[in-house]
Amino acid sequence: MNEEEGRKKREKKGAPGWVVTYGDMMSLLLTFFIMLVSYSNMDIAKYKRLLNSLQGAFNVSESKRVAVKEEINPEAVIAAAQATTNEDRRSERKKALASLLKESLSKMNLAGKLDIVETDQGVMLAVQDYVMFDSAKTLVKEGAKSFLSTLLPILQKSPYEMIVEGHTDDTPIQSNSYPSNWELSTARAGSVVRYFIEEGKLPASKFMAVGFAETRPLVPNDTPENRSKNRRVNIVFVIP
Repeated sequence: MNEEEGRKKREKKGAPGWVVTYGDMMSLLLTFFIMLVSYSNMDIAKYKRLLNSLQGAFNVSESKRVAVKEEINPEAVIAAAQATTNEDRRSERKKALASLLKESLSKMNLAGKLDIVETDQGVMLAVQDYVMFDSAKTLVKEGAKSFLSTLLPILQKSPYEMIVEGHTDDTPIQSNSYPSNWELSTARAGSVVRYFIEEGKLPASKFMAVGFAETRPLVPNDTPENRSKNRRVNIVFVIP
């Protein structure tokens, strides 16, 4: 037997290559099933400690913490943590935008005429109607355009959609152009949106104009002062 034949015989000894690969796969599967069994017999006391640690790490509030029972639902823990995280981020965005608006409008001499409020929807600018319009009119006043133009740089950079709301008091109005407060409030909201679109070159899809007439008063319409408060235009940044 020459040297070459001896080498070939030695190479034929041992398991084929595919057997080694197959064995590795079976070992991994066995390890995986052992892990599943260990989780199915999890020590509840130990899991409670792990769960509390996870909820603390994710900063889950007490009201949203998941109670640990005999049947564990890890998805509920993650969902609660995710919801809290999203709320925190949304709250931060609202505070940042409200702060920016206050800073930008601080020199406009609008004290007592404008409020910036964080709401469930996002951030709202509530402007008394006489700042924007003459009585029973819907054309934006020249004096109001400087206020609206101050908002344009913010709107141009803002990723948020906008809702402009028109509100009136309960005093009836009847004219050829506006037979009721519904038409008046809607036309006022539309005038503000049109200004933003035309002057700010903003896409119309970013806005919604809504008229509420006298249906959403802030205070009872029982004094001239209260009626003045109810006549307003709200500019709402919708923060998801």
